[in-house]
Amino acid sequence: MSESSTEPIRRILLPTDFSAAANAAVEYAERLAACTSASLLVLHVRQGWGADAPSDEADEQMQRTIEQIRSRVPDVHVEQLIHGGSPGEVICWVAQEKACDQIVMGTHGRTGVINLLMGSTAEYVVRHARCPVLTVPSRSSTEEPLQEPNLGH
Repeated sequence: MSESSTEPIRRILLPTDFSAAANAAVEYAERLAACTSASLLVLHVRQGWGADAPSDEADEQMQRTIEQIRSRVPDVHVEQLIHGGSPGEVICWVAQEKACDQIVMGTHGRTGVINLLMGSTAEYVVRHARCPVLTVPSRSSTEEPLQEPNLGH
């Protein structure tokens, strides 16, 4: 974790739950790593009972993700880690313990009551991480463009 904003980005933490939102972040993290010559640490956090037990499905998804990254950006060093626990807490802790300079993660774009009831891993990470966090929203290609703000005199 760098103390100065002038330090280069050497390691990027890329948490994934293998969702569409996480996949959008994968593509962004690949580009960032390629531009900065940083390595990628791909993290999947297993939640709930038996979170540290092996999971064939998560292992297979992780292998597919790693293979896709390596095929698209072969010059980027890619590591993987699967860890059990609360996603927000684990992401922040891993970023600290593995000396990550940046976290790149997807957001599902939930707002309002849904976010209040379900919680937001991205919001937790933004508030608690000890390094910068870049969030990549999952947006539909058919989503309406933003309207010019009303300056209301």
